[in-house]
Amino acid sequence: DISELHCVESGLLTRLMIPILAQTGSGSVLVTGEKTLVNRPLSGANDIMAAFGVMLRNASKTSKEIFVPLKVEGRLLPGRAEISGAGGSQLISGLLMALPLAGSPSTIYVTDPKSIPYMFITLDVLQKFGIRVANEMEGDEEFVETQDWGRCSGITFKIKGNQSYKAADFSLEGDWSSAANFCVAGALFGSASIDGLDTRSLQADLTIMDILVEAGASISQFDNDCVDAVNEAATAAGVNTHTGAVNVVKAPLNAFCFDLNNAPDLFPITAVLAAFCPGENRIAGTGRLAGKESDRAKSILEMLTQMGVECAIEGDELIVKGHSLTSRILNGNLLKGGEYTSHHDHRMVMALKVAGLGADGPIVIDDEACVAKSFPDFLTLFGC
Repeated sequence: DISELHCVESGLLTRLMIPILAQTGSGSVLVTGEKTLVNRPLSGANDIMAAFGVMLRNASKTSKEIFVPLKVEGRLLPGRAEISGAGGSQLISGLLMALPLAGSPSTIYVTDPKSIPYMFITLDVLQKFGIRVANEMEGDEEFVETQDWGRCSGITFKIKGNQSYKAADFSLEGDWSSAANFCVAGALFGSASIDGLDTRSLQADLTIMDILVEAGASISQFDNDCVDAVNEAATAAGVNTHTGAVNVVKAPLNAFCFDLNNAPDLFPITAVLAAFCPGENRIAGTGRLAGKESDRAKSILEMLTQMGVECAIEGDELIVKGHSLTSRILNGNLLKGGEYTSHHDHRMVMALKVAGLGADGPIVIDDEACVAKSFPDFLTLFGC
């Protein structure tokens, strides 16, 4: 039995492990962390876990909200529960991993689901390990017609109990969250070619392709006979992959409107893209950003304002008044260089580095080392 788990600075690991610890731990497990993690509230976690008989208690803070360090008390009980997905998908993914090990079936009905692609990545990975979870999505008439996940109002997961995990071999996909920064850099300042990405991936941040297309960027994927043969062989072997470099090339851009409620990690780099798309750009989903490594909506607004970009948050939308790179050069309106803070947020570092390619002087970041949390080689690959 596990009695203590240190999650370093990972909110994802914390949320995934809470249900798993309640299923496999000692009945009382201490979860600890460090740096930004200890100041990030686990919004809604107590209500979700209470629905399955588990209590979360703060180990050091006095607050209605739950923070790391925390205690996970009680055993995970199978059953039926209606839970809110407004706080994100990570804890729900943990439940989908843990409940198949329970002694009887469970049903989870998720209202107001967010970050939906991540739940289905979880189901895809579980299937590879021999775990089966049925699901049914619901929404309005437009959802029925378009299957647009942004129109989904609820998801039911039906989980059979007494399942067991089986060993499996499979390839790990390239990370679209990291690649998005290079894609935007190519669209704004020249070109970029990125290998190892699956354009049929379930990853939420594949959405960057849709954003760039809506903004007018030129995107292609190289294919040839050799690549086709590899794809056919992979498909025959049951591997979901699509090889070939993704190429993004600078083109005349236009303003765009996009909802990032299902892909909130794209917000920083999408905000930089918007600064160079002439007109009024609207990016929805700012309400998903408060519990990240920084208060990311506030951090993005501060970054853009310091750069001289006209921007504001209205309701759940970030509104950015963009200007083309050509216009910024001709009018002496490049982004302002200078000293910036990353707020110890890895995704802010990457966005700032891309923005620096369109600045009138060097952008100096107070903490670049935090980028190692998700992309240790970013600074080297980016040429910093």
